[in-house]
Amino acid sequence: MDMLRDKRVRSAAFVMPVLLIFMMLFLFGTVLANVGKPQATVIHFVGSAGSPVYKAIEKAGFKITSVGSIDNARKMLDAGSARVVVAPQPAVAGETAVKLLFDESEQMSVIAKERVVGVIGGMNQEVLAKYLVSSNVPAVTVNPYKATPENVRANKPGGVSDILVGFLPYLIVIWAFFGGMNIAGDLVAGEKEKQTLETLLITPLTRTQVVMGKLIALATICLTSSMASLLGLGIYALIKPKGSELILANGIGISAMTILLTLVLLIPLVILFASLLILASSYAKNVREAQTYLSLGSFVVMLPAIFSQFIGFTDYGRSVWIHFVPVLNTANNLRMILQGKPDFTGISYTVVTGLVLGAIASSVVVWMFNREELLVRS
Repeated sequence: MDMLRDKRVRSAAFVMPVLLIFMMLFLFGTVLANVGKPQATVIHFVGSAGSPVYKAIEKAGFKITSVGSIDNARKMLDAGSARVVVAPQPAVAGETAVKLLFDESEQMSVIAKERVVGVIGGMNQEVLAKYLVSSNVPAVTVNPYKATPENVRANKPGGVSDILVGFLPYLIVIWAFFGGMNIAGDLVAGEKEKQTLETLLITPLTRTQVVMGKLIALATICLTSSMASLLGLGIYALIKPKGSELILANGIGISAMTILLTLVLLIPLVILFASLLILASSYAKNVREAQTYLSLGSFVVMLPAIFSQFIGFTDYGRSVWIHFVPVLNTANNLRMILQGKPDFTGISYTVVTGLVLGAIASSVVVWMFNREELLVRS
């Protein structure tokens, strides 16, 4: 109850996770909505407006700005005032080379270049189709093979968009730590400074009970803070701002089973985090020193959490050793759950690993509380 009366706790543990995920989704949705529109890309063109290439680009819905020469176009690219420049060359033996100038260091320039390549590819297909019709040649003659991709996840329950799968597990995991980090320093180190720890330790409670009380309270805050990320997602889906139709094309994708499995994974993790946070606070002489230890510890948590964002690009996600790496195992299993592909064996390994490490860390805290050095360390 004392924690909940603290404005820092309410802000850092409950408000920030909800606000952060809402703002991230809003940002991603806005960017995707704008990038996906041809009108958002301006094509600079060197040549006549009567050129077939000009007309094809215009027909595709792009904005076109004429440029006097290629030299001027290069200067515009160097200055960043142009994304891609299209310059059709004189036809040679019936073939018209279309020079595309772009800047590889700018993502929007690369995207614009690929879009123009797509337009030119469409022009070639139209010319080929007309030639085949005039020559009475079946289209299958030049295209004997046809790729027919089938999304096996289509029309199936479970799973969320790739964007959410990419960063939601990361946010859920790091807020399980950061949600309690801001108040962990006060739990023990703060009481040392205020000289209230001695009074607490002479109460009829055993020191193990004191540790368990602090640990359970902090773990509850950590768990609530972590789950607040899903609340932020729910608010975003309810409000449906611009671009949400791209992120939530198949719905929010969060079922009751998803929430249940997420809780199963998070409980051992928050026990471990709470134990480590209290351990740092117990070892420190004051709140400032505790914050130093906690800040260093946050990097240890963030590194495997960050790696979990990219694990989908590797084959490590299904490796057994992943389930025994703290933080990374939880984030990886959360990613698979959000995809609608829970690995119950991996979840079991992860839960057991978290509980064992949490038990070890909490035992160390109890050991420290039973030593008088807890009070007199200087």
